Amino acid sequence: MKSIFFPLAILIVSAGIYSACTSSQAEQDPGSKPEVSRAVTVASVEPSQAPLTLASSGVLASKAEMNLSFKTGGIVAGIYADEGRLVRKGQLLAKLNLAEINAAVIQAEASLNKAQRDYERTDNLFRDSVATLEQRQDTQTALEVAQANLQVARFNQQHSVIYAPQPGKILKRKAEVNELVEPGNTIFEFASAKSAQIIRIGVSDRNIVRVHALDSAHVAFDAYPEQVFPAFVSEVAESADERTGVFELELTVDNQGYDLKNGFIGKVNIFITPQERYYKIPMDALVEADEQSAAIFVASEENRAKKLELAPLYIGNDYFTTLANTESPLNVITSGAAYLQDGMLISEAGSRKMEVGSQKNRD
Repeated sequence: MKSIFFPLAILIVSAGIYSACTSSQAEQDPGSKPEVSRAVTVASVEPSQAPLTLASSGVLASKAEMNLSFKTGGIVAGIYADEGRLVRKGQLLAKLNLAEINAAVIQAEASLNKAQRDYERTDNLFRDSVATLEQRQDTQTALEVAQANLQVARFNQQHSVIYAPQPGKILKRKAEVNELVEPGNTIFEFASAKSAQIIRIGVSDRNIVRVHALDSAHVAFDAYPEQVFPAFVSEVAESADERTGVFELELTVDNQGYDLKNGFIGKVNIFITPQERYYKIPMDALVEADEQSAAIFVASEENRAKKLELAPLYIGNDYFTTLANTESPLNVITSGAAYLQDGMLISEAGSRKMEVGSQKNRD
C-alpha cells in the first residue's frame, strides 16, 4: 500500500508547484494583455429649468394686409400711388373710366322716375275704381325693382374708385393706366400702418404643446445683422394646417424704430419655459435613437461606461432634453461614445460643463 500512494503524492505536489509557477509567471509576463481603457470626454450636465430655444424662420408681414380692387370691371383712368408710398386715410389711390358706370346710374335714375310715375297714375286710377288691385300691385313692384337697380348702380359707381381705407403703405401695385381690369382684380396690396408687423412660423405637434401665448422671442434679419428684435407669441393655432400638417404660430415683432420691409426673412428663436426640470444632453453623446427613446453612455464612479435609455422631451439643433429625476449632475460621455460598450473601462481625456442657458437670453 505504501508503494502505491507515495508516487501519487509526489505527482500531486508536483502539479501544485507547476500551477503556482505558471500563475506567477503569468503575473510577471509582460506579454499578457490587461484590460484596456478607452479615452473619452465627459460633460457634466446639471439639471435645470432654464428657458429652452425653439428655432425657426418665417416671412415678415403686417397683421392687417388687404387687396384693394374695383367692384366693377373697366378701363383704368388713373393710378395715384406707387409701391412703398405711405398714404393717409381717404386718399384717392385709383379710379376707373366712369363713362359707362355713370351712364348706368343715369339709366337707373330714369327707370326709377318712370316707375314712380306709373305707380302714382295706377294708384289714382285704383282709387277711382278704374284700375284693378293687380295692376296697382304690379306697378308698385316695378317701382321697388327700379329703386333697387338704382342702389346697385350707385354702389358700383362708388366702388369704381379706390380710396385708402386707413393710414398705411402700398406694398405692391398691379395695374397701369388704360389697362382693362376685371371685377375684383387686385390693384394694390395694402398694409395698414396701425397694425403690428408679424411673422408666422410652423412647428410640429411635439413642440406646439410647449409654446404658449406671450412667450418671449428674438428675431434676426439679414438686413440688420447686428440687431436683434424682441417679439412675443401672439397667436397659437388650435389645429394643424391640412396641407403641411404643422401648427402655425404668430409672433408680433417690435421693429425698434427700424424700417422693416414686409417680405424680410426672419430667423426666430422662441424661449420656452419648461414645466419640469430637465437634462440638456449634447447631440454628440447620442449613440442610438428612435422616435421614443435615445441611448447614451455615462461615466460611473468605477470609471466604466454605463449605457442609459432616455425618453427625449425636446429636440433642438445640437441637443435634446430628458426629464431630470434627481438633483445630481449627469456625467455624459460625448467624444468617444460611439466606440463604447456597456461596462467598458474608460479614462477621461477631457471634461467640460454643459451650459443650459440663462434668463438673460430673454431680456
